[in-house]
Amino acid sequence: MRLRLPIAIVLTLAAASAQSPVRKFEVASVKRCRDTDRVSGGARSPGSIHLNCLTAANLIRMAYLIYPTGRANVPVSPTVFQTPISGGPPWIDSERFRIDTKADAPEIPETMQGPMLQSLLEERFRLKLHHETRETNVFELTVAKGGARLPSAKAGGCVPMDRDHLSPPAAPGQPGPAYCGAIRWFANSGTDVPGATMADLCRGLTAFVDRDIVDKTGIAGVFDIRLELTPGDLGYERASPDPTSNFTPGDGRAIAAALEKIGLHMRPAKGAMQILVVDHVEQPLENQ
Repeated sequence: MRLRLPIAIVLTLAAASAQSPVRKFEVASVKRCRDTDRVSGGARSPGSIHLNCLTAANLIRMAYLIYPTGRANVPVSPTVFQTPISGGPPWIDSERFRIDTKADAPEIPETMQGPMLQSLLEERFRLKLHHETRETNVFELTVAKGGARLPSAKAGGCVPMDRDHLSPPAAPGQPGPAYCGAIRWFANSGTDVPGATMADLCRGLTAFVDRDIVDKTGIAGVFDIRLELTPGDLGYERASPDPTSNFTPGDGRAIAAALEKIGLHMRPAKGAMQILVVDHVEQPLENQ
Protein backbone atom coordinates (compact mmCIF):
# COMPACT_ATOMS: atom_id res chain seq x y z
CA MET A 1 0.00 0.00 0.00
CA ARG A 2 1.09 3.56 -0.51
CA LEU A 3 0.07 6.99 0.59
CA ARG A 4 -0.16 9.84 -1.87
CA LEU A 5 0.45 13.32 -0.51
CA PRO A 6 -1.02 16.42 -2.16
CA ILE A 7 1.62 18.95 -3.19
CA ALA A 8 0.67 21.35 -0.39
CA ILE A 9 1.24 18.63 2.21
CA VAL A 10 4.63 17.71 0.72
CA LEU A 11 5.77 21.32 1.10
CA THR A 12 4.59 21.63 4.69
CA LEU A 13 6.26 18.35 5.62
CA ALA A 14 9.53 19.69 4.26
CA ALA A 15 9.08 22.91 6.20
CA ALA A 16 8.40 20.97 9.39
CA SER A 17 11.71 19.13 9.13
CA ALA A 18 13.59 22.43 9.12
CA GLN A 19 11.94 23.76 12.28
CA SER A 20 13.57 23.68 15.70
CA PRO A 21 12.55 20.79 17.99
CA VAL A 22 9.20 21.27 19.70
CA ARG A 23 8.63 20.63 23.35
CA LYS A 24 7.03 17.39 24.53
CA PHE A 25 4.02 16.58 26.66
CA GLU A 26 4.58 16.71 30.39
CA VAL A 27 2.17 13.78 30.90
CA ALA A 28 1.03 11.25 28.29
CA SER A 29 -1.13 8.18 28.91
CA VAL A 30 -1.50 5.47 26.25
CA LYS A 31 -4.06 2.69 26.72
CA ARG A 32 -5.36 0.01 24.40
CA CYS A 33 -9.08 0.16 23.68
CA ARG A 34 -11.52 -2.71 23.87
CA ASP A 35 -13.60 -3.69 20.86
CA THR A 36 -16.66 -2.16 22.49
CA ASP A 37 -15.04 1.23 23.22
CA ARG A 38 -16.31 4.20 21.24
CA VAL A 39 -14.15 5.65 18.46
CA SER A 40 -13.97 9.44 18.15
CA GLY A 41 -11.56 12.27 17.61
CA GLY A 42 -11.76 13.03 21.32
CA ALA A 43 -11.47 16.44 22.95
CA ARG A 44 -8.86 19.17 23.10
CA SER A 45 -8.10 22.31 25.07
CA PRO A 46 -5.20 24.81 25.27
CA GLY A 47 -3.40 22.46 27.68
CA SER A 48 -4.34 18.91 26.69
CA ILE A 49 -5.66 16.55 24.03
CA HIS A 50 -7.72 13.39 24.51
CA LEU A 51 -7.91 11.01 21.54
CA ASN A 52 -10.46 8.22 21.87
CA CYS A 53 -9.63 4.82 20.40
CA LEU A 54 -7.82 5.72 17.17
CA THR A 55 -5.58 3.30 15.29
CA ALA A 56 -1.86 3.98 15.10
CA ALA A 57 -2.30 4.61 11.37
CA ASN A 58 -4.87 7.33 12.06
CA LEU A 59 -2.67 8.87 14.76
CA ILE A 60 0.12 9.03 12.15
CA ARG A 61 -2.26 10.65 9.66
CA MET A 62 -3.30 13.22 12.24
CA ALA A 63 0.27 14.10 13.28
CA TYR A 64 2.02 14.03 9.89
CA LEU A 65 -0.72 14.87 7.35
CA ILE A 66 -3.36 17.07 8.97
CA TYR A 67 -1.25 19.09 11.46
CA PRO A 68 2.37 18.47 10.32
CA THR A 69 3.68 21.93 11.26
CA GLY A 70 1.26 22.80 14.04
CA ARG A 71 -1.25 24.33 11.63
CA ALA A 72 -3.93 22.47 9.73
CA ASN A 73 -3.30 21.73 6.08
CA VAL A 74 -6.15 23.38 4.15
CA PRO A 75 -8.17 21.87 2.69
CA VAL A 76 -8.16 18.60 4.63
CA SER A 77 -9.33 15.81 2.36
CA PRO A 78 -12.47 14.04 3.59
CA THR A 79 -10.69 10.78 2.71
CA VAL A 80 -7.52 11.36 4.75
CA PHE A 81 -8.55 8.82 7.41
CA GLN A 82 -9.14 6.14 4.77
CA THR A 83 -5.84 6.71 2.95
CA PRO A 84 -3.52 3.67 3.24
CA ILE A 85 -0.03 4.08 4.70
CA SER A 86 2.90 2.29 3.06
CA GLY A 87 4.75 -0.12 5.32
CA GLY A 88 4.14 -1.10 8.92
CA PRO A 89 2.61 -4.26 10.45
CA PRO A 90 -1.10 -5.07 10.10
CA TRP A 91 -1.93 -4.06 13.68
CA ILE A 92 -1.46 -0.34 12.93
CA ASP A 93 -4.80 -0.49 11.06
CA SER A 94 -6.65 -2.66 13.58
CA GLU A 95 -5.59 -2.06 17.21
CA ARG A 96 -6.91 1.16 18.72
CA PHE A 97 -5.47 3.38 21.43
CA ARG A 98 -6.74 6.03 23.82
CA ILE A 99 -4.26 8.85 24.34
CA ASP A 100 -4.60 11.46 27.09
CA THR A 101 -1.98 14.18 27.36
CA LYS A 102 -1.15 17.30 29.33
CA ALA A 103 1.31 20.00 28.36
CA ASP A 104 3.44 21.85 30.92
CA ALA A 105 2.00 25.15 29.64
CA PRO A 106 -0.93 26.19 27.43
CA GLU A 107 -0.44 25.30 23.78
CA ILE A 108 -2.71 25.52 20.74
CA PRO A 109 -4.45 22.22 19.88
CA GLU A 110 -2.96 22.14 16.37
CA THR A 111 0.59 22.04 17.79
CA MET A 112 -0.34 19.30 20.24
CA GLN A 113 -2.02 17.22 17.51
CA GLY A 114 0.90 17.81 15.12
CA PRO A 115 4.54 18.24 16.21
CA MET A 116 3.95 17.24 19.86
CA LEU A 117 2.00 14.13 18.81
CA GLN A 118 4.81 13.31 16.39
CA SER A 119 7.26 13.33 19.33
CA LEU A 120 4.95 11.07 21.35
CA LEU A 121 4.62 8.57 18.49
CA GLU A 122 8.37 8.53 17.96
CA GLU A 123 9.01 7.87 21.66
CA ARG A 124 6.17 5.59 22.71
CA PHE A 125 5.57 3.73 19.45
CA ARG A 126 9.25 3.89 18.37
CA LEU A 127 7.96 5.25 15.08
CA LYS A 128 10.40 5.85 12.25
CA LEU A 129 9.28 6.92 8.79
CA HIS A 130 10.60 8.57 5.66
CA HIS A 131 9.42 10.10 2.39
CA GLU A 132 9.86 8.58 -1.05
CA THR A 133 9.08 9.83 -4.53
CA ARG A 134 7.18 7.33 -6.65
CA GLU A 135 5.17 7.43 -9.83
CA THR A 136 1.44 7.43 -9.20
CA ASN A 137 -1.84 8.15 -10.93
CA VAL A 138 -2.97 11.78 -11.08
CA PHE A 139 -5.36 13.96 -13.03
CA GLU A 140 -3.95 16.81 -15.12
CA LEU A 141 -6.04 19.94 -15.58
CA THR A 142 -5.57 21.55 -19.01
CA VAL A 143 -7.40 24.07 -21.18
CA ALA A 144 -10.13 22.49 -23.30
CA LYS A 145 -10.60 23.13 -27.01
CA GLY A 146 -12.13 26.57 -27.45
CA GLY A 147 -10.45 28.05 -24.39
CA ALA A 148 -11.34 28.54 -20.74
CA ARG A 149 -14.36 30.61 -19.68
CA LEU A 150 -13.41 32.01 -16.30
CA PRO A 151 -14.87 35.27 -14.95
CA SER A 152 -12.39 37.45 -13.11
CA ALA A 153 -12.87 37.62 -9.35
CA LYS A 154 -14.93 40.53 -8.05
CA ALA A 155 -13.24 42.84 -5.56
CA GLY A 156 -14.45 42.05 -2.05
CA GLY A 157 -16.34 38.99 -3.20
CA CYS A 158 -14.64 36.65 -0.75
CA VAL A 159 -12.79 36.63 2.58
CA PRO A 160 -9.01 35.98 2.47
CA MET A 161 -8.15 32.75 4.29
CA ASP A 162 -6.31 33.36 7.57
CA ARG A 163 -6.10 30.09 9.46
CA ASP A 164 -5.09 31.88 12.67
CA HIS A 165 -8.13 34.20 12.60
CA LEU A 166 -11.02 32.32 11.05
CA SER A 167 -14.49 33.84 11.13
CA PRO A 168 -16.88 32.43 13.76
CA PRO A 169 -19.17 29.59 12.64
CA ALA A 170 -22.33 30.61 10.85
CA ALA A 171 -25.67 30.49 12.63
CA PRO A 172 -27.76 27.36 11.96
CA GLY A 173 -29.35 27.56 8.53
CA GLN A 174 -27.10 30.41 7.42
CA PRO A 175 -24.23 30.10 4.88
CA GLY A 176 -20.72 30.39 6.24
CA PRO A 177 -18.16 32.95 5.03
CA ALA A 178 -16.99 32.67 1.42
CA TYR A 179 -13.25 32.13 1.84
CA CYS A 180 -11.12 32.94 -1.19
CA GLY A 181 -10.02 29.82 -3.03
CA ALA A 182 -12.19 27.46 -0.95
CA ILE A 183 -14.84 25.09 -2.26
CA ARG A 184 -18.44 25.97 -1.30
CA TRP A 185 -21.21 23.61 -2.31
CA PHE A 186 -24.96 23.85 -1.91
CA ALA A 187 -27.66 21.21 -1.97
CA ASN A 188 -29.62 22.68 -4.88
CA SER A 189 -27.50 25.36 -6.54
CA GLY A 190 -24.10 23.99 -7.47
CA THR A 191 -20.57 24.60 -6.28
CA ASP A 192 -18.62 27.87 -6.05
CA VAL A 193 -14.90 28.56 -5.72
CA PRO A 194 -14.65 32.34 -5.23
CA GLY A 195 -11.41 34.27 -5.61
CA ALA A 196 -9.54 31.18 -6.80
CA THR A 197 -6.36 30.57 -8.75
CA MET A 198 -5.99 27.41 -10.83
CA ALA A 199 -3.84 25.97 -8.02
CA ASP A 200 -6.68 26.68 -5.55
CA LEU A 201 -9.16 24.93 -7.83
CA CYS A 202 -6.97 21.84 -8.21
CA ARG A 203 -6.21 21.67 -4.49
CA GLY A 204 -9.87 22.00 -3.56
CA LEU A 205 -11.20 19.44 -6.05
CA THR A 206 -8.48 16.93 -5.14
CA ALA A 207 -10.36 16.40 -1.86
CA PHE A 208 -13.22 14.76 -3.79
CA VAL A 209 -11.43 12.34 -6.11
CA ASP A 210 -9.17 9.33 -5.63
CA ARG A 211 -5.97 11.01 -6.81
CA ASP A 212 -4.31 14.42 -6.97
CA ILE A 213 -5.28 17.01 -9.58
CA VAL A 214 -2.27 18.85 -11.05
CA ASP A 215 -2.53 22.25 -12.72
CA LYS A 216 -1.23 22.17 -16.31
CA THR A 217 -3.38 25.03 -17.65
CA GLY A 218 -0.74 27.75 -17.61
CA ILE A 219 -3.52 30.18 -16.62
CA ALA A 220 -2.60 32.99 -14.23
CA GLY A 221 -5.05 35.19 -12.36
CA VAL A 222 -7.84 34.98 -9.82
CA PHE A 223 -11.36 33.94 -10.78
CA ASP A 224 -14.88 33.41 -9.41
CA ILE A 225 -15.52 29.84 -10.54
CA ARG A 226 -18.96 28.27 -10.75
CA LEU A 227 -19.36 24.51 -11.29
CA GLU A 228 -22.52 22.50 -11.89
CA LEU A 229 -21.77 20.01 -9.12
CA THR A 230 -24.13 18.72 -6.44
CA PRO A 231 -23.04 17.18 -3.09
CA GLY A 232 -23.83 13.80 -4.66
CA ASP A 233 -21.44 14.56 -7.53
CA LEU A 234 -18.75 15.30 -4.94
CA GLY A 235 -19.23 11.95 -3.21
CA TYR A 236 -21.72 12.65 -0.41
CA GLU A 237 -24.60 10.22 -0.07
CA ARG A 238 -27.03 12.76 1.33
CA ALA A 239 -28.55 15.62 -0.61
CA SER A 240 -27.64 18.04 2.19
CA PRO A 241 -24.11 17.17 3.39
CA ASP A 242 -23.17 17.41 7.05
CA PRO A 243 -20.22 16.14 9.16
CA THR A 244 -21.95 12.78 9.72
CA SER A 245 -22.63 12.11 6.03
CA ASN A 246 -21.02 9.08 4.44
CA PHE A 247 -18.42 10.15 1.90
CA THR A 248 -16.83 8.17 -0.92
CA PRO A 249 -14.19 9.69 -3.22
CA GLY A 250 -15.33 9.82 -6.83
CA ASP A 251 -13.66 8.66 -10.02
CA GLY A 252 -13.66 12.22 -11.33
CA ARG A 253 -16.22 11.82 -14.13
CA ALA A 254 -18.79 14.24 -12.68
CA ILE A 255 -16.10 16.81 -11.88
CA ALA A 256 -14.54 16.43 -15.35
CA ALA A 257 -17.93 17.02 -16.99
CA ALA A 258 -18.50 20.17 -14.91
CA LEU A 259 -15.03 21.48 -15.76
CA GLU A 260 -15.60 20.93 -19.50
CA LYS A 261 -18.54 23.36 -19.30
CA ILE A 262 -16.18 26.17 -18.29
CA GLY A 263 -13.50 25.27 -20.84
CA LEU A 264 -11.21 23.10 -18.69
CA HIS A 265 -10.24 19.50 -19.38
CA MET A 266 -9.29 16.95 -16.71
CA ARG A 267 -7.48 13.85 -17.93
CA PRO A 268 -5.80 10.83 -16.26
CA ALA A 269 -1.99 10.94 -16.25
CA LYS A 270 1.08 9.77 -14.38
CA GLY A 271 2.93 11.99 -11.94
CA ALA A 272 5.78 11.87 -9.44
CA MET A 273 4.53 12.25 -5.87
CA GLN A 274 6.12 11.96 -2.46
CA ILE A 275 4.69 9.22 -0.26
CA LEU A 276 5.01 8.52 3.45
CA VAL A 277 6.59 5.16 4.38
CA VAL A 278 6.66 3.59 7.85
CA ASP A 279 10.09 2.02 8.45
CA HIS A 280 9.57 0.86 12.03
CA VAL A 281 6.82 0.95 14.65
CA GLU A 282 6.26 -0.97 17.89
CA GLN A 283 3.24 -1.57 20.07
CA PRO A 284 3.63 0.91 22.91
CA LEU A 285 4.13 0.19 26.58
CA GLU A 286 1.05 1.53 28.32
CA ASN A 287 1.02 4.47 30.74
CA GLN A 288 4.71 5.25 30.97
